[in-house]
Amino acid sequence: MDSKKNTWFEKGWEILNDVNSKQYQIFHTFINFLILISIGVVFYEVAAKPLPGEDAEATNAQFLEITAIIDKIILSIFVVEYAARLFFIRNPVPTGLDLSPLRRFRYHVAARLRFIFSVWGLIDLTALLPIFPLLRSLRMLRLLRLFRSAQFFRYHNPFTILAAAFRDNALLFAISLSLVFVVTLFASVMLYVAEYGENPLITSFADTVWWAIVTVTTVGYGDISPTTLGGKIIGTGLMFAGLFVIAMFAGLVSSTLVGRLMPLRAEQVRMSSITDHIVVAGWNLEVPMMLEELEVEYGNTMPAVIVIANSERPPSLNTNFIFVQGEPTKESELEKARVPFASTVIVVADASDESAGVPATRDAVTLLTVFTIRSFEKKQKERRRGRIHIVVEILDSENYEHAHVAGADEVIETSRLGSSLLAHTAGNPGIGVVISELLLATSANLYADNIPKEIMDEDMTFGGLRETLRTKFDVLVIGFVHEEDLNLNPKDGATVEKNDKLIYIGADHVAA
Repeated sequence: MDSKKNTWFEKGWEILNDVNSKQYQIFHTFINFLILISIGVVFYEVAAKPLPGEDAEATNAQFLEITAIIDKIILSIFVVEYAARLFFIRNPVPTGLDLSPLRRFRYHVAARLRFIFSVWGLIDLTALLPIFPLLRSLRMLRLLRLFRSAQFFRYHNPFTILAAAFRDNALLFAISLSLVFVVTLFASVMLYVAEYGENPLITSFADTVWWAIVTVTTVGYGDISPTTLGGKIIGTGLMFAGLFVIAMFAGLVSSTLVGRLMPLRAEQVRMSSITDHIVVAGWNLEVPMMLEELEVEYGNTMPAVIVIANSERPPSLNTNFIFVQGEPTKESELEKARVPFASTVIVVADASDESAGVPATRDAVTLLTVFTIRSFEKKQKERRRGRIHIVVEILDSENYEHAHVAGADEVIETSRLGSSLLAHTAGNPGIGVVISELLLATSANLYADNIPKEIMDEDMTFGGLRETLRTKFDVLVIGFVHEEDLNLNPKDGATVEKNDKLIYIGADHVAA
């Protein structure tokens, strides 16, 4: 039952969110067509309205009724789509934590609130506002929805970058808007008290609110102006306050636009919803290439990736990835990258510090980072189902065992691997191509997975298991791992237990 539910749930998510899915393209082409029809209806209604003095019966009332019905149908479809987007939100609950039903429910609610207040969520919500007759004029804003699926920006979407920049300074904008709200409200109330009954232009509190907004923004329409001495004093004060507010906003917006290069101020709060992600601790020139391979490896299931390093955001880091400035060797800094909620941490040989040029020094930082992560992990109150998977890059072979002792699950000697591959290829021509094909995310990849339960309920011989998997999954089994002991190319009679891990070559993971 759960398998069927996951199947239709994933299908619904792909239709709404997977830009590489054919169903997504068809669905959003249909939505875009409805948006254009809706805009066309608005233009028709404007053109069909009678001019002053023109006989209203001369207009085509029947067509106006039809367009009104079309508009209601389109609005109904948008409502259903918005509800579907709220429902089909994938992986809102961290899988690494053992949570109570109440805590799981809170994660589901928080995920949907994040969508509602996201950039696209607010744009989708704006498209629904014309459901209220007073706001039918906002139908033109539906054009903004075209940017959701439009391919105008193939490599770098400026709207995404701007949204991220404003999100980084969300607290500052909240304070600024709160200040504007307070100043406007106080000025409105004071002018209402001073002018109501004395000024014929002010007949309600809404009039003073309109005057305060026009004055604080320094627009000054002049349709409403104070006539009493008290009102003029209030107006003078509000004019000076408006100059301050405009100057503050101009500075904040300019610093935000440039601010993509500035240190992120409230990163921990901004990323408070990220779970089951990958953390890259440290930075060197090879990290961008590694991140590209991660994208190829994971495809559409790519989790969030956070890079934490003690430097400014590197220009070569793709905007798809989150960067946090901090020292991964300090527990207080690891909180910024939400390491306790991460599924994997990749610790690279850090070169962000110019003084860390010696391999031994870089390895020392790597080992300290691993120690810090494991220590920090033990202090967390949230109980995990399994510990964080830590992959470590080591430059000096002498530190290989030290990395395991520090708490690394897997250690990669990048320099030695590269040198060994070059040497082995020199004596065995063609091996380099084979190894590259196996390591890179191509049609033939190297995997290590648990044995599928439907294959074996009890121990089997390696030869029998290899042939079964070859027939059923079209993979080539080359070994297995038994209690952390690696057995490559074992004899056919070797015993494989059901809890062992398989080492195999195939196009994709076998179903565990």
